[in-house]
Amino acid sequence: MIVIILQLHFVQVLPILRLLSPFRDIAIGRGSWEVRPVQKIHFVGIKGSGISALAQVYARMGCEVTGSDTDAVFFTDELLRQAGITQISGPSAHNVQDADIVCHSPAYGDDHIEIKTARELGIEVLTYPQMLGRLMESRMESTVTVSGTHGKTTTTSMIANMLLFAELDPLAIIGSKNYNIGTNGRYGTGHLVAEACEYRRNFHNYSPKIAIINNIDFDHPDYFSGIDDVFDAFQTFVDKVPEDGHLITWGDQALCRQLVSTGKILYFGLNHTNDIYATDVTEQRGMISFMAWERGQQLGTIEVRAIGEHNVLNVLAAITLSRILQVPFEAVQKSFTNFGGVYRRFDYLGRLGDVEVYDDYAHHPSEIEATLKAVKRSFARDHLLTVFQPHTVSRTLAFLDEFADALTLSDEVMLVKIYQSAREVGDRAEELTNLLAERIAARGKTVHLVNTLEEGTEWILQQRAGKAGLVLTMGAGDIRGIGERLIAVHV
Repeated sequence: MIVIILQLHFVQVLPILRLLSPFRDIAIGRGSWEVRPVQKIHFVGIKGSGISALAQVYARMGCEVTGSDTDAVFFTDELLRQAGITQISGPSAHNVQDADIVCHSPAYGDDHIEIKTARELGIEVLTYPQMLGRLMESRMESTVTVSGTHGKTTTTSMIANMLLFAELDPLAIIGSKNYNIGTNGRYGTGHLVAEACEYRRNFHNYSPKIAIINNIDFDHPDYFSGIDDVFDAFQTFVDKVPEDGHLITWGDQALCRQLVSTGKILYFGLNHTNDIYATDVTEQRGMISFMAWERGQQLGTIEVRAIGEHNVLNVLAAITLSRILQVPFEAVQKSFTNFGGVYRRFDYLGRLGDVEVYDDYAHHPSEIEATLKAVKRSFARDHLLTVFQPHTVSRTLAFLDEFADALTLSDEVMLVKIYQSAREVGDRAEELTNLLAERIAARGKTVHLVNTLEEGTEWILQQRAGKAGLVLTMGAGDIRGIGERLIAVHV
């Protein structure tokens, strides 16, 4: 065991202790500190998009990392393996016997066998947000968080890529795979950039130096009571930004403008009253181009492979950060020209004859509306079949009419039975899927209803394979499987 003895006063040792994270046990004696390094961290639900990124980072920091999860294969399996994390099994009390810390997804409660065993053994147990918050404490002067109801993953990915092109060696925690980086969790010695999710007020565990808030919208109706409750959660988070820190937010949205911070506030948007804004926006077949401005001064042209006004705003958020960090604009331009995109964010899967197949994570009415408007604008002459799988019963019930309105923007709609959350009791998935189909049909749109991915794949192969256009699978569940099956069949 490595033992470090520090003969220092308390004030002197605090910065060093922060740098020593993830060190756990601190024993205080007369005039000395004994710091014993964490040797093993066990992650419960290790295949999750966020927690898998954190596990990879800690593995690359030199910790022994193990995990447990379902046998089902996810995109994170290969990413974990590449980080050297191979000890992954089903849940078992034996898995945590020699762990220093057990970190678990908030989806699991104290009744989980590993969490329960760890507590009985006196092992420290942290949720994923608590563990990420601890990591941020070790980088207090260089932590950048990206929050907002929509666009967190894409914006975080764009920023991480930008910092890489600027050779600033970022530590990145991303909610999906960044195709430039090749993973969702990168360890570096530079700025820490991470998503900060508002669900269950998880982001209140974080202490950012720079906080980016893309937008504020009502989501997670199983937790938040309404938009006022959501806004309150964001304002409390903003209160954590220090006086010498920054808040970067969307200046064209009234709710974002209402946020108050002791730090300096910078606004981005499409209006020239913002600090950073865009003009001359053009879109064509998956490419966006615009002129970027800073308070009336031209910065230069940005070109990026993406669709939609929402992604223009995501880019502007990243540019605003670049001005704070003094990243040369040439490096910013280069990073976006070479941006490879993000897994499940208007992700091109391949072709099925004359049909192009894409996949997208949009699962909230606002996201669906923004994405479908962007697709129809960018691919104006192409027929669009949207294959949508609602995610969670509570969200579908709360936004039935909004979902129906958004989906009518597609030329044709296929609905797959609701992907029900494990945290939801009862079974109203089939009933609500049928009701949503009725609402869409009542708006004059052709809608096809299927129960399984297999049914959906077969219908498309029979009805669309010989025709030109786009097929877009959409949702936060396993709907991507239809697109993957289509491409596999074609190959």
